[in-house]
Amino acid sequence: MLYRLSLLSLCVFATTAMAESEATLDTIVVTGGGDRSVYDTAQPVTVLGSDDIAKNAGDNLGTLLESLPGVSNAAFGAGVGRPVIRGMSGSRVKILQNGTDTSDLSAMSSDHSPMAEPSAGEQIEIVYGPATLLYGGGAIGGVVNVIDGRIHEVIVPGLHGQVSTKYSTVDNGQHVEALVDAARGNWNLHLDGFTREASDYSSGEQGNVPAGNNSGKIENSDTSGSGGAIGLSWADGQTGFIGGALSTLEYDYAVPNLDGESFRVTPEQIRYDLKGAWTPVTGFIEELRTELTYNDYEHAETGHQDDNDALPIVDIGLFDKETWEFVTRLRHADVAGWHGHAGVQYSQQDLKLCHDHDGCDGIPENNTPWDGTLGFNLENSEREGDLYAHDTPMPLTETKQVGLFIVEHRDTGFGSVEVGARVDQITISPDPVSIAPEWRQQESYYDDYTFTPVTLSAAGTWLMDDEQRIGVSLARAQRAPEAPELFWNGDHHATFSFQLDNPDLTVETAHTFDINWIRNTENNEVRIAAYYYQFNDYIYNDLKPNKDRFHGNDVYRHEQADANFMGAEASWSRALSDSISFDISGDIVSAELADGGNLPRTPPASLLVGVDWESSQWQARAEARAVAEQTNTAENEDASDGYLMINASVGYQFLLADSELTVSLDGHNLTDQYAINHVSYLKRAAPMPGRDLRLGVRWTF
Repeated sequence: MLYRLSLLSLCVFATTAMAESEATLDTIVVTGGGDRSVYDTAQPVTVLGSDDIAKNAGDNLGTLLESLPGVSNAAFGAGVGRPVIRGMSGSRVKILQNGTDTSDLSAMSSDHSPMAEPSAGEQIEIVYGPATLLYGGGAIGGVVNVIDGRIHEVIVPGLHGQVSTKYSTVDNGQHVEALVDAARGNWNLHLDGFTREASDYSSGEQGNVPAGNNSGKIENSDTSGSGGAIGLSWADGQTGFIGGALSTLEYDYAVPNLDGESFRVTPEQIRYDLKGAWTPVTGFIEELRTELTYNDYEHAETGHQDDNDALPIVDIGLFDKETWEFVTRLRHADVAGWHGHAGVQYSQQDLKLCHDHDGCDGIPENNTPWDGTLGFNLENSEREGDLYAHDTPMPLTETKQVGLFIVEHRDTGFGSVEVGARVDQITISPDPVSIAPEWRQQESYYDDYTFTPVTLSAAGTWLMDDEQRIGVSLARAQRAPEAPELFWNGDHHATFSFQLDNPDLTVETAHTFDINWIRNTENNEVRIAAYYYQFNDYIYNDLKPNKDRFHGNDVYRHEQADANFMGAEASWSRALSDSISFDISGDIVSAELADGGNLPRTPPASLLVGVDWESSQWQARAEARAVAEQTNTAENEDASDGYLMINASVGYQFLLADSELTVSLDGHNLTDQYAINHVSYLKRAAPMPGRDLRLGVRWTF
């Protein structure tokens, strides 16, 4: 029988018993500014350390983080998992690698994977509030920062490393990864790499399968990936460091669908990082840090020509993106009690793509003469006031962004105060050279677009006593529309959808309020957070009631309307003895348009209860995660049933001479529950995996 849990019961429980995350309170927020602990920051912060990452069975960021309160997984089959924070996704959740943008296209479309590999991470931070201004504008939902330690900033003496492997039964998955750090004198060398491969997975068999949903063996759900990096740095522990890294990352994953068609996405990325910091012993400047990153990203989407299975599989979409990012920031000594960062950030993104039914051989350039008028074919494809294009769906675009920011912190007699400000100038320059003239808009459509979003943020803490504090955060945040939201008009084969353009989009503005409470005693850690976000001109991808005229697929268009988000997150962990502890966490979010109606793919409420046991070298955990049914749906959106997942794990650590060997067995969805992820665009085609047993071995030296 399909498990159902009411939204009301979760709401009452989540707002009266618990709080925000599983991170320990003494964890240092390295990139959040000021090297302060989670307890000392006013805004909510979640930090996962290397042990938390290693224990989690997730192969992507979405599956790794989705059990945390306030975080969901915008999955697109097994190959894609992008975090959704407090019901917000896409560009409102910025994904970083070591503090700079991953520069992929995951915010553009749900089938594009984030190019941030969690297996290489030493620490993952989820940051809200003023500290997000250090990393770029528009991160209203928050920042997910994967720290991999490839460029060491301090001397790491000796030789250290790790080799691990795991096998999963639900998809015959195999994963191997390794890393090593070596130092000589002031020089640090880092090497890491991974490879994994998985076949089609199976959904759960217990429970009701909604009409029209996939079940059993999910065809076109296999995945593979590989990557590696080399990093070299010099550090003296006093005056600073300088270093660089070269990394590569490749994924290859199929797209599940109800028609059984063979579509794949194959992203590749080469990333170059150069960064350094000068830390004078005395004076006004405590640290001057500069980072330069270049990303060369490309992915192909493959399928049968003209959706005809009798024809060979070819590239039907090619996306190419090159990004330069430069950021320099200064951390200064106390000035009238204030301490913080100020800096400048510059980035340039060049995006070119094609969607060619005859296959893409590079990015095409159309040199046919054009008189600047609306194309004949486009003019004759009007339907209900919208123009439907059937050529390369988006012009070449160059996006330049210059940002100035400042984030300051001051300790007070009652706690602390944090303030931040950021202003960006963003210029998007489109070029229709890749589009045939008969499918082009009028010449003025391709004029430059310039936006100037401004964000102001303030937060504070009140120390109630030695064990508890309250934090409050306020912000007026703005986000500019991005090139794909403005200009994409055409098929997107891998998502089985048609996306309409909207060049009339303007800057969206959010007024946010967040209050959180932490109580930390010897045996208890309690957190509660509540928030309210009021948006003016919120940009959302609206599902239209009609189908596209070329393939009969769903039609989407980015629209703007005022919207409100409100919700709560809570957690409570308690040590019952030296060997046994338990934890409870939950979240709930409501996302509605101000004029009425729900926003699409709003995460349902969830609740997790777990028990941990440790004894000598043994570790074990059992947990139950309940997700409520979601009936608060947008127009033209289906409701989703709730479900209950039972998970358990056990591990044993062998203590060797100068190393450790850990063997673990993890069981996920032990009752083989059939479940769908409401946040996923493919919830009907790609239900969640069924019973999965994972055997892992990790050697740390």
